Amino acid sequence: KKCVVTVGAWASKLVEKITGVQLPIQPLETLVCYWRIKEGYEGKFSIWGEFPTFASLGRVCLYGSPSLEYPGLIKVAVHSGNPCDPDKRPWGSGVMMDEMKEWIEGRFCGLVDSTEPVMKQFCMYSMTPDEDFVIDFLGGEFGKNVVLGAGFSGHGFKMAPVIGKILTELAVDGQTNEVDLKHFRIGRFNASSKL
Repeated sequence: KKCVVTVGAWASKLVEKITGVQLPIQPLETLVCYWRIKEGYEGKFSIWGEFPTFASLGRVCLYGSPSLEYPGLIKVAVHSGNPCDPDKRPWGSGVMMDEMKEWIEGRFCGLVDSTEPVMKQFCMYSMTPDEDFVIDFLGGEFGKNVVLGAGFSGHGFKMAPVIGKILTELAVDGQTNEVDLKHFRIGRFNASSKL
């Protein structure tokens, strides 16, 4: 029997509990915000108007996507967060709200209302030190029977189709031809890793 484990922010806790090995995956609480596009400009910020998905890698790393899932709203969020325990997260007021407001005002020239987000969605990232995924067999007593997908560091969702295919191939075939997984192995964090 095979098992694929994708437990998000709980990955470190689970792996440590069943193997004793500590993975350097830090759960972070973060906030995704949706901001109102001012009347008459909705088309400029829609996916149909060819507005792009974007990232700004300045002093504060922000990202966003065009208006699609919530018409009239644009998604802008900070790619960061506060360390948290996924079982006891406080769900604070959000990270860097002032910086987000300032960035929106500076980039969208008043076409997006930067006063307050219309909607906030709290979520968690599971961050690795190098912000890359963990895709590997759990190893140890589990050998190749348990496949781990973890540490997606805030950018795994958009990769879900190919990650799902890779995890499936590992579980079913014991290997994948999609990509060389050397960079995604558990052992990259510690040369003396038992996994």
